[in-house]
Amino acid sequence: MAERKRARLKGLTVGVCTSGSRVKLALLAGGGFSCASRKCLNQEKELFPMLDRLLAPHKAGLGDISVLCVVNGPGRFTGLRVGLTFASALKTLAGIEVRSVTLFDVLAAQAASSRAFMAWAAGRKAPVLAAVVHAFKDEYFCQAFSAGVRAGRGFAGSPLGAPRWLKEGEVRDYLGSFGDGAYAAADSEERPDIYSLLPPGAARAPAGVSRVLPEFIIKAGLALGKKDLSPLYLKPAKYEIGA
Repeated sequence: MAERKRARLKGLTVGVCTSGSRVKLALLAGGGFSCASRKCLNQEKELFPMLDRLLAPHKAGLGDISVLCVVNGPGRFTGLRVGLTFASALKTLAGIEVRSVTLFDVLAAQAASSRAFMAWAAGRKAPVLAAVVHAFKDEYFCQAFSAGVRAGRGFAGSPLGAPRWLKEGEVRDYLGSFGDGAYAAADSEERPDIYSLLPPGAARAPAGVSRVLPEFIIKAGLALGKKDLSPLYLKPAKYEIGA
């Protein structure tokens, strides 16, 4: 009980993403963010040392975390398992509040916060913001949102259907179905040529928000408040193994 009380007093919020080739972490403490990102193969070996380095300046440890926001997908089975197992363990053993967020939520939220998006969306009746991430080979994950930004609340879009697992040409066709009302936010850090998928007339997010920004794991997680720790694979794990 004493540890939990101390954690609440510290008020630290951590964001974790292990869905791609990089471990991405964010720490919200005292109203400010500190972040870390590292590309690595064995994410489970890097996660704890990286988090320790973020917590050290605050003289804090795992027991001082109040809220943990974790990306639950989409992504590869092994990577998602690292982040979600970590989140589940802290929830069970330390009673930490855990919130989940998808890569689509993160990319959409950070793109919608940019001046480029706000300028593009101004005056449009039904703008669409589509988040796109690379899956495997010529396959991609995509989810479209009705794009909206509310003063003081950030991104307020709602999903236009379930996330999709699409082939390269299908992504172009899907985004093209929205005409010139589509704005794409893609993770070009994981796939540098990902914007080549866009159909003519589709707007793209600027480079600064075309990767997962660790602080938005927390921002989107706190805003959406989802608590489902089920992994969002989209593509069956057995299929991936045989791919």
